Order: sequence, then structure tokens, then C-alpha cells
Amino acid sequence: MFTRESGRRGAGVLERMRNLVDNVAEAFDGPAATRKDRLLENWTRIQEYYTPQRQDDLRRQDIRDTTIPHHLEGMLREVCSEILDETAQTEDQDGALAQALEFGACMEYLLQYHVLSDLVEFGEADEPRGMRKYVVRFFDSFVGAIPLGLLAESAIRLPLVAVMRQSLQVVETSPVTAVSGNGGEDRLGRGYHGVMRERAAVVLCHDLLQLIVTLFARLREHANMVHLFFDWGGGEGGNGSSGSSSDLAVAALRAAAAAGHTARGHELFLVHTIVEYLLAPGATGELAREALVLAVQ
Repeated sequence: MFTRESGRRGAGVLERMRNLVDNVAEAFDGPAATRKDRLLENWTRIQEYYTPQRQDDLRRQDIRDTTIPHHLEGMLREVCSEILDETAQTEDQDGALAQALEFGACMEYLLQYHVLSDLVEFGEADEPRGMRKYVVRFFDSFVGAIPLGLLAESAIRLPLVAVMRQSLQVVETSPVTAVSGNGGEDRLGRGYHGVMRERAAVVLCHDLLQLIVTLFARLREHANMVHLFFDWGGGEGGNGSSGSSSDLAVAALRAAAAAGHTARGHELFLVHTIVEYLLAPGATGELAREALVLAVQ
């Protein structure tokens, strides 16, 4: 009897000690981290790679030897989680553009501190090696997740256009091995008459086209938003008040094809990219043709 009662008292003391330890730990740890805190933590870890003291190491590194992909994924996870919550609160509103434009703390931080523009700069340097393709993939996931109305924000739209231009320039200046001796076939596009020698350029071309497909799929949700990414000039339909979006897309495709290797118009390089790789073999050509269908629609 004495032993059993002592055991009960001992168990009670242990339980109280556990509760005390938990309460002390909670008091010292502070409140649980918010989404914005976790976003900032991931972004800070990425920025640490780009301090002056680490520049020499960065040039020699491959991105797979860093934690940057992990932190980019972490940033996307926090932003997407926030968007899901915001969307759930506004799902009773009508229309694609009615999606929450009063964004949460994570999105506000990205826009206010021009995080996307900084990512584009990191990608342009392509340091560590492979950073550019990860930035393109980040934008692909980001564009696919955000409320459509946010594409009009200059802090999103301008970096998005910049990263696509940047990627296209890298792809088009990469060495190519000709697969046909008929020079007249150049008009069928770069993807038809040549094969890129560098695997990194092939992967980047695929990722760029995937981003364009994602963007066009989002623009199809609200046709009027296509004018954010195209300057149709002063011709017919140029002010956006006449002509259907399908007619405008067809006109843009014709203009890009007629322009040869020089894309005309403010953002006509998007259509130019599609035309160049329509007949490319494999997944690259498939993506270009998917993007063409979306552009016409």
C-alpha cells in the first residue's frame, strides 16, 4: 500500500515537472513563427549567399551544393499557403479579378521590398551555376498560384517580363549544331533547324516555354489582361477597344513570323519564342504548340 501510494505521488511530481518545463520553454521561445517570419527566414538565408565575402565561393558552386532550392521552395510554400487562406475567405465573390487583391503579409513583403526583382538579378548572374533555371521555375509556380489580378502589379509583371527576356537571350545566344544544310529552313524556327549543344540551354528553353504556357493559361481566364503583356501598336485593335483577343493573338503570331529573328512590339518576344520552337523535337516543341493554342484562344 505504501509503495503504491508513493508511486502515485512520484508520477504526479513528474507530470508537474513536465508541465513546468513546457511552460518555461514556451515562455523563452516566444510566440510561434508566422508565415511572414518563415518567409523572411528563407529569404535571409538566400541573401546570405550573395554577401561580398562569399562571392568567390559562389562563382565556383553549383546550386545543387547549396540550400537555395530548399529556401526558394520554402518561400513558395508560405506564399501559396497564404493565398489559399485569402482565397477561401473571398470565394463568395464573382469573377477572376475579384480574387483577393488585398494581399496578406507575405505577398506584401515580396512587393514592397522588390524580392522578385532581386531574384531576377540573381538569376541573370547565374551564380551559383543553375540559379537562372531555378528562378524561372520559381516564377512559373508563382504565376500559377497568385490571384490573377495581381499580374497587373508592376512589382510582379516587370520582373516576370525581365526573367523571360533574360532567359530567351541566353537560349538564343547558345551554340547550335545545324541538323540541315538547307538555309531556307531557317524560317521554320530555331528549334527545327538546330540543336543546342549545351544541356543547360536545352533545360532553360524548356523551362521558359513552360513559364509562357502557365502565363497564357492564366491570361485566358480574363482576356482583357492580355494587354498587360502585349503592345499591339496603333493599328487595328491597337487600343484594345476593337477586335477579339483571338484576332489579336493571330495578328501577333503573323507579325512575329514576318519579323524573322527580331521580335516586334513591346512584349512580342513571347510570341516570337513560341514561333521559334513550334517544330522543335520532344517536350520543347510540345510546350511551344500548347502555348500557341493558348495564345489563339
